Formats: sequence, C-alpha cells, structure tokens
Amino acid sequence: MEKKIGFIGDSASIEFFKVFGAEIFPVHTQEEAFSAIGKLNISEYAMVFITEEVFDRERFQRYMMDKKLLVIPSLKSKEGKGYQIVEELIRKATGMKG
Repeated sequence: MEKKIGFIGDSASIEFFKVFGAEIFPVHTQEEAFSAIGKLNISEYAMVFITEEVFDRERFQRYMMDKKLLVIPSLKSKEGKGYQIVEELIRKATGMKG
C-alpha cells in the first residue's frame, strides 16, 4: 500500500500541494490543526507537513517523535518555528553542535 502525504495549514500555503496528489487539510487555528490530525489514520501517511502558525510543539510532540510530522514555514510565516525545527533536525542528523 502506497503511503499518503498530507499538509495541514492555511489554504493559501497548502493548496498548491494538491496538484502533486497530497491531501490537504485547511485550518486556521492550532485547535483546528490538532483536531484535523486527530481524525487521520496516521499510519496511512508517510509524512504530514504542518505550517508553523498552527503548530504547537507540546500538542504535536507525539507525531514528531513518530517522525510523521514536519513543521514548514507558510506563505505568511514570521515566527521562524519551521526553520528552527528543520535546523535542529539537520544539526542532530549531522552531529553539529549548536
């Protein structure tokens, strides 16, 4: 069975990925994002990407530990959470100290 790819976030930031066959879940708040991911059968997904505006590390920690969730910047990204998390993962993977 082929695994799916999902995107959770504001419509403008994730709509494009539908063209590539990804499933999209437009949300506006962290609460909506948490509800959306809770409704997914996460084992069917190779990866779920979530925009940083609707991401909360504490709430989504379980999915990150399972390596099923990756935070990405959105089109209106200002916080830098996505960049910080990706940078942290790269440092761990390469053994770099930060």
